[in-house]
Amino acid sequence: MKKQITILMPALLLFLSFFMVSYTTDTIKNNYEAISSTNSEGIEIPNDVQEVLKEKCYGCHNTESKGEKSKKKFNIDYLTDGNYSKGKLVSKLGKVVEELEENNMPPEKFLAKYPNKELTIEESKLLMEWAKSQREALMGE
Repeated sequence: MKKQITILMPALLLFLSFFMVSYTTDTIKNNYEAISSTNSEGIEIPNDVQEVLKEKCYGCHNTESKGEKSKKKFNIDYLTDGNYSKGKLVSKLGKVVEELEENNMPPEKFLAKYPNKELTIEESKLLMEWAKSQREALMGE
């Protein structure tokens, strides 16, 4: 009986691990697909910006991500679901610009593990221009 449990336990854990990874991946994908191009504050996310956010940023900066710090600093899901007030959006978009200008995103430690997530110069410029324009629009400039 003990031998059967010893054999079945790892198999059960492997099955549960696979299920959790599959569930988490599907949840993140479904949450991202729910992002619309405009939220209640009038922030627009063009398709090219959505693509960069999806490919390079969404893995860490979403409601379902494991990293509490990264999703508290900037949560892409909150851009369109109304969780950020107008003032908070202005602040978050300003921080996006600041982090990109200082070349802090993605962090070096993350890029060491996932080099394919590095932003190109064009992607960084696109995100900065988008964040600046949306911030200015929200501030009425």
